[in-house]
Amino acid sequence: MPFSVESWNNPPKEYRVKPIIHNWPNDAEVLMDAVNDFGFGGVVTNPSHKNWYEGYRDNVKEFAKHVEELEKRDLSFWFYDEKGYPSGQAGGEVLKGHPELEAKGFYMRRMVAYAPRHAKFHLDDESDKIVWAAKYPLNCPRIDDSYVLYEQMQPVPFTDTFCETDLNEREVFFVFCAKPAYEGSHCTHNVSSFSRYINVMDKRAVRRFIDLIYEPLAEIIPDLFSRTQAVFTDEPSLQVGYMRSYESWPYALAPWVDGLFERYEQEYGTSLLPYLPLLFEGRADAYPIRINFYQLVGKLIAEAYSGQIADWCRDHGGVFSGHYLCEETIAHHVLSYGSFVEVVRRCGYPGLDVLFCYPEDFDYNNVKYTQIAARKMGADGMMVEFCPFAGKENFNKAPMENTLAMMGILMMHGVRRVNSYFSSNFVEYAPDVLTDRKGAMHREEAQLLNTYVGRMGLMLGGLQNRTNVFVYYGLEDTQGKMKPQTTQLNGREQDADRATMPFARRLLNSGVDFYYADREDVVAAASCDGTPVISGNEVKLIIVPALDIMHDDAFAALQTLKNKGVEVLFLQKVPQFGTTIGETAVREGFVPSHEDAAIAKACALLDLTVNTTAKTIMKARFMRDGKEIWMLENLDKEAATISLAHGQYNATTLYFPESGDISSVKMGEDFTLPSYRVVFAMMDT
Repeated sequence: MPFSVESWNNPPKEYRVKPIIHNWPNDAEVLMDAVNDFGFGGVVTNPSHKNWYEGYRDNVKEFAKHVEELEKRDLSFWFYDEKGYPSGQAGGEVLKGHPELEAKGFYMRRMVAYAPRHAKFHLDDESDKIVWAAKYPLNCPRIDDSYVLYEQMQPVPFTDTFCETDLNEREVFFVFCAKPAYEGSHCTHNVSSFSRYINVMDKRAVRRFIDLIYEPLAEIIPDLFSRTQAVFTDEPSLQVGYMRSYESWPYALAPWVDGLFERYEQEYGTSLLPYLPLLFEGRADAYPIRINFYQLVGKLIAEAYSGQIADWCRDHGGVFSGHYLCEETIAHHVLSYGSFVEVVRRCGYPGLDVLFCYPEDFDYNNVKYTQIAARKMGADGMMVEFCPFAGKENFNKAPMENTLAMMGILMMHGVRRVNSYFSSNFVEYAPDVLTDRKGAMHREEAQLLNTYVGRMGLMLGGLQNRTNVFVYYGLEDTQGKMKPQTTQLNGREQDADRATMPFARRLLNSGVDFYYADREDVVAAASCDGTPVISGNEVKLIIVPALDIMHDDAFAALQTLKNKGVEVLFLQKVPQFGTTIGETAVREGFVPSHEDAAIAKACALLDLTVNTTAKTIMKARFMRDGKEIWMLENLDKEAATISLAHGQYNATTLYFPESGDISSVKMGEDFTLPSYRVVFAMMDT
């Protein structure tokens, strides 16, 4: 809907919150009326899970009636695609009779000889099969050190369960075995079940999920997916990582799917087999191998899961969305997906979830990393699953205030659709019927929230953030350092996160909006004729957090951008390791900078000055119909007095989404912004 004062007064339903309702009461229409009365824009829902899976087709027929009733009330809906959690298993049906489709990993066993010996390996009962075996000479330049000579690999014959070989003095024998990825993983440490899970790298597994869940819907309700606003999928992921620091397991797993080694050679033109040990051990020469490997893993998941389902939805007139696991950290981008952005950008509409639903403990990267994919896709925004699951004690101290604060932060950085587990007290609407639909929000609070979110969505609909500041997304640093572990991640694969997370928070709290930019972005920007741009934004400043590893072409692109007049700042150090196998990086032309200098340079690029009594005013710039719009949020717990200054404008029109008030102020004139609230400043000449 186009922005207008009339629509501002009564914001459209499309941007309002949608509660997630998995189970409808017998009087489903009454609950739908309550949803409508409380001001919500629609729902996220699914066919009943009763009598699973035997009763699925009957449940879909019942679901068709629910859809019709929702549409009569002008309530849109998202389709939730799983029974239980995470998506992909169809409540366990996918793996029934198909153990080959289960999530898998492969591990390494190492045997060394400093004197001649005979080595044997027997597969244990926990594992599926041996997938490779080889021996290598050891170079021992000193008695206390040794290096594997990978280029001199000698394959060792093996069966599925056994291999043996004679080892000469100073030789090492490696055996690699595949097994289910289950114990200690997200399979057993989630909020739903202890179910085994599918291999999201395997197209056959995902196709079976489509056949079991999606195809019956399309058969029974042929136009369902064109009527559905989007499909919600919930945190599919690899299961090779362990989730708890207090557990340790015998197997350090790398992701596995049949045909993986062959696909690596097809992708990169060289065999992975001689270098398999480098996925698990090694020095800096391991970095390029691991980067290639995890980038391939991301590509395989994008093809098998997000890409395959998105294509199916598109063919049936729909949009595939949902969200993925642990968006907050680059370490989990690699551990869970190989390459998070590669997977998410294959969706029709990107999404994220928020578990820490209060500003103090919210990690801004939760939304900023998913924004990378949204920007690259040219999407009009992102979906958020709002789920106050973590830090409940803090959230419940002021649930409505925290929710309103979070909505501002999320909408400012790209969210345009809100699906929520933050429940309402629908009992108020029909006390004798909706007896079990109790929740935290009263009717007036829900109406306030929906109007607030609706107005923000109306103002921001179709808009992307406009900024000249970019922070480098150091995925390759994490990929290069990722080594399978026998317990929760606790090593150098978290270096990039430790450097990036606190700096991102400081930059945003300083009132500087930014985009993350990856290798693809900076290489493309460097090749621009004339002014360098990323997604239509002129590039004036690129800040690189403290990294050790950077793609060679990305570093060269930063040198080119510097020569074109872009300010390029490396914080603390310049990455000294490259990503070309067998070559040493040459890194010249930059000296390390301090965070304070980077913050100052970023602030100096802002056209809008905010004078305020508040400690933290977060802000972002947008353009609508040729007009410059600034979104400001007061993240202090007290109301803030604010005045604005802008070199190109004398006045601004203020739009307050909570009250709906619209007022004009001159530059330098004070106005008040309540705690945890947003205002839009539309610049006037």
